[in-house]
Amino acid sequence: MGLFDLAAPVFARFAHRVYPDWARDDLVDFARGLPSGARVLDLGGGTGVLAGWARSARPDLRLVVAEPSAAMRRHVPPGVEALSARAEALPFADAALDAVLIGEALHHFADPGAALAEVARVLRPGGGLWVYEFDPATPGGRVLRVLERLVGEPGHFFTPEDLRRRLLALGIEARHRARGASYVLRGRKT
Repeated sequence: MGLFDLAAPVFARFAHRVYPDWARDDLVDFARGLPSGARVLDLGGGTGVLAGWARSARPDLRLVVAEPSAAMRRHVPPGVEALSARAEALPFADAALDAVLIGEALHHFADPGAALAEVARVLRPGGGLWVYEFDPATPGGRVLRVLERLVGEPGHFFTPEDLRRRLLALGIEARHRARGASYVLRGRKT
């Protein structure tokens, strides 16, 4: 049993508190800008916090949480599909999704480069990407990186500029907004 399986009940109860209000508001704004009936993936979505916020803003969205931990998937909100999948091998056809959400998960992926390539593959042209992460160039981000590695996590953190460059190489134009140790990056597949 892994760390996330053991922590699932705690995440289910408190994960929404990890995100600052400004990030939640940004996600809601992002969701409101999606097309009617958009198919949206919450990648590495854990208990489905992001999917739940998107659902509250836009009940018409077709939301899917992809999460390898069965214990986490059991807590996904009603009306949101939960499937077992790893970010590096998504079970979707090319250009099948209108948007992908990644909240505090990119640094947990075993191979973030492969995961980002999969995101680019499954997004349709014009599809949106929303990412919430921690900047390892900030004091808080450096501490978090050390803590993640101490508990055995990969700790693959990217500065917003580095993530933006990686996405651009995959055909996703992006911009970011930062506050403190965290940032939100919004992208659009060209």
